[in-house]
Amino acid sequence: MTDLKKIKNKKRTNWIICIVIGLLTILACYLPEYNVSVHGAKPRVAVEIISVDNSQLAPIGLSYTGDQGATVKILEGKHKGKVIEAHNMMLAALEKDKIFEVGDKAICVLNNYDGELRGQLIDHDRRMPQGLLFALFGVLLIVFGGVSGFGAIISLAASIVIIWKIFIPLILQGHDPILMSLILVVFLTVVIDILVAGISKISLVAIIGSLLGTFLTAILAIIFGEMFIMDGGTIPYVVPLLSQSALKLNIKDLFYSMVFIANSGALMDLSMDVAASCYEVKQHAPHVTHKQLLRSGMAVGRKVVGTMTTTLMLAYSGSYLSMLLFFVGQGTPVIDIINYKFVSAEILRTLVGSFGLVSVAPFTAVVAAFVLTKNTKEVAPVNLEDIEVEELLETLEK
Repeated sequence: MTDLKKIKNKKRTNWIICIVIGLLTILACYLPEYNVSVHGAKPRVAVEIISVDNSQLAPIGLSYTGDQGATVKILEGKHKGKVIEAHNMMLAALEKDKIFEVGDKAICVLNNYDGELRGQLIDHDRRMPQGLLFALFGVLLIVFGGVSGFGAIISLAASIVIIWKIFIPLILQGHDPILMSLILVVFLTVVIDILVAGISKISLVAIIGSLLGTFLTAILAIIFGEMFIMDGGTIPYVVPLLSQSALKLNIKDLFYSMVFIANSGALMDLSMDVAASCYEVKQHAPHVTHKQLLRSGMAVGRKVVGTMTTTLMLAYSGSYLSMLLFFVGQGTPVIDIINYKFVSAEILRTLVGSFGLVSVAPFTAVVAAFVLTKNTKEVAPVNLEDIEVEELLETLEK
């Protein structure tokens, strides 16, 4: 079989894998929702704000408290075209409250009070710009990456569906968060790497290297989490989550799980970079030895690790920039800041994640050197003084 045919067959196989996993992802979307509440079962529709009544709102600093009344027109569903009264409750919480103006599109919960239809405004309808942004991102991926880009889109969709439909319900049912998270990361790593690189030595090397880094990250998260005296209290929505689960959820283990899940994507990224680089070296230098390929993989890893570690630190510090501004503005001593529980949690996430990044590069390089040069025979060195120029050219061509 010619190299061209091999390439075509490989692309065809990759397309088939992407389509199959894409279809399985679509089927997974039809799994039943977990514990749909009475409130959650009420119909939601898109509405357009026709008029607003702000007379019941009282300003408190930059926010408001009270009830914003509105007249809205239903844009979809069996009540499409109807004009009803709706309400928007304000709680003086900037992160949750929203103010509607005439012409805005919103998501509204429909309630039936003695035959009269009324609405409760949830938030602005952002589905259109969200869909547009996702579509532009998908087009960019496909144009630039071809089948790999299409695989990246499928892997993103599959990850969202698996987490929402399978992983979260299992955690809420009381299963061990650490075990479930490890299974999730292993499964997603295998699926995503195969979607991106196909069934190949590249994906095999990337999967092994990434998982080794993930397991090390999980162990470090648990060990240093205990040393940092982390109790999981820094998790967002921890109080209502505990109330909802009747205190059955182990929030400490959930915190540890969140640490290595959050870093698993970066580990996959770096392991794929090193694996693909080693594969390209092997393709262009078929007789490269185990030590030479290992050295090349290490060199690539060193270059990437520096920027990836900084990227991870900037990602976390950027997310908590407002918190840092507050502390600096208040003149809070550094010794106080670094010992606050929520700051220590971010330090743990950043350093443990960085440790995983640094370790995954040599892990992947070692695996690549073993897998990619397994059947390579070392070529004897050529002594330039013992052969003529023509013989030297023939040797180089071979």
